[in-house]
Amino acid sequence: MMLIVYWVALCLGTHLPDRMAVAVTPPVSDKLLHLAAYAGLGFLLALLAARLGWRGWRTYAAALLILGVYATLDELAQIPVPGRRAELADWVADLLGVATGLGLHWLAVSVAALCGRGRAEK
Repeated sequence: MMLIVYWVALCLGTHLPDRMAVAVTPPVSDKLLHLAAYAGLGFLLALLAARLGWRGWRTYAAALLILGVYATLDELAQIPVPGRRAELADWVADLLGVATGLGLHWLAVSVAALCGRGRAEK
């Protein structure tokens, strides 16, 4: 459920006309905002996949592919929105964000597994 709410909020936020966008204070690079937003999306998708029992590198590769396609469509869909434009740099930031979110998920799962092993040995 959280993934759906987050994804819808992200989609709405990226398709508001520029004059309706919420200003961030202090000003932050929009590339950093793209990276952070897509990191959250990648992490939440990996979390859902794990809860559904999907594991391993293929799961992460599929998530990267799915969100890479979505990021492409997201950028292209902004073209007709007043004050918005599709930018290659935004798309790259989106992909780096997805990779960051997936990497953080992998790290969290790995640390949890190591901690679980330590408890089991006691």
